[in-house]
Amino acid sequence: MKKRFNSTGVCVSRKHYMVDISNKLEQIKKLIDNEFYFTINRPRQYGKTTTLNEINIVLKDIYLVINMSFEGIGDIVFEDEKSFCNKFLKLMVKELVFVDKEESKRLANLYEEVNDMEELSEVITKFVEDSKKEVILIIDEVDKSSNNQLFLSFIGMLRNKYLAREMGRGFTFKSVILAGLYDVKSLKLKIRREEEAKSHSPWNIAV
Repeated sequence: MKKRFNSTGVCVSRKHYMVDISNKLEQIKKLIDNEFYFTINRPRQYGKTTTLNEINIVLKDIYLVINMSFEGIGDIVFEDEKSFCNKFLKLMVKELVFVDKEESKRLANLYEEVNDMEELSEVITKFVEDSKKEVILIIDEVDKSSNNQLFLSFIGMLRNKYLAREMGRGFTFKSVILAGLYDVKSLKLKIRREEEAKSHSPWNIAV
């Protein structure tokens, strides 16, 4: 196959000419190895999704990487907590099929239906606790839900689990990467009245 230049969608090294981003990948890997929760925000066609794909390749033999996207899942799942929680777990199961089928089945067997963030948190705890490898969560296109209080509640749940783990009181993802067009610290700006606008990160631990 002859390589070509690609200006739409994800770039794949065996098919497309690519800029050397090895230094960038090394910096991202250091953040992950050190258990940071952080964001990657860039305009479209700046290589964001390609970078996530490449870091997934770098990490796949070391960690259990769940690389999902909120693009194309519809708006209705962000209107109801139960719908969101169940859709999120189904996305995890679906993505794990391509990474580790046994772990995908194990996650599917941990729940039938969840009703709220607390139950979602419990499923994540059980899954991570017994995982063969440390688990990394990557969510692309988080802007899909950037004006939604439900998604902020989800981020809050991840933050609480992060803090509980730091105090030795729980299990959760080793590292979380949220990727989108805008910085995650702007999420609150889009749901508050102007006089209540805040500019800090909703989980206060994001890099």
